[in-house]
Amino acid sequence: MLESAITEFSTYGIGGARVDRIAQRANSNKAMVYHYFGSKEDLYLAAIEHLYTGIRSAEDALVLDPEDPVGAMKSLIGFTFRYYIDNPAFVRMINTENLHGAAHLQSAGDMKGLNSSVVTKVSTILDIGVAKGLFRRVDPLDLYISISALGFTYVSNRHTLKVLFGRDLMAADAVEARLETMTDMILRYVAADGHQPLPAIDR
Repeated sequence: MLESAITEFSTYGIGGARVDRIAQRANSNKAMVYHYFGSKEDLYLAAIEHLYTGIRSAEDALVLDPEDPVGAMKSLIGFTFRYYIDNPAFVRMINTENLHGAAHLQSAGDMKGLNSSVVTKVSTILDIGVAKGLFRRVDPLDLYISISALGFTYVSNRHTLKVLFGRDLMAADAVEARLETMTDMILRYVAADGHQPLPAIDR
């Protein structure tokens, strides 16, 4: 049901979404949708919560070497970017919620608690990098926002950018080039000397 709702809301927005289409796609009926979720707005909120739970769970499953903060940072950057590429409905629904001023998300459960895990992960990587003399001290939330923005905007604006500049941003070579650019930008930003790219630790 939630996957059907995500498809519907990410395609038509909350205003244009139809509960009957959600039910049909889920091989159910409108009565069951209202029974479990109460209203279309409540179903939309459940879908948003499901999306955030999904990305946080996937992040938690990442295996990052604590002795290699540079490699760990690269892995986190790559994961974040590819998650947006592989989950376009996530990108579209987050854009939709921002158009509504996050009005629905404010009614959600403990979203701060749910999403604090990624900031903790970034903070841990930074702390180890600082201790090894590889990274400088930066705000972990601000860093995560930068990582997210570099990938999210690329994916969310890919259609308009293609029209404006004539480049298929989803072509395999373009995606790899963008990931390389993102990684270089972030590693230069966190580098202890403020501008030098960081090599992987040789152990």
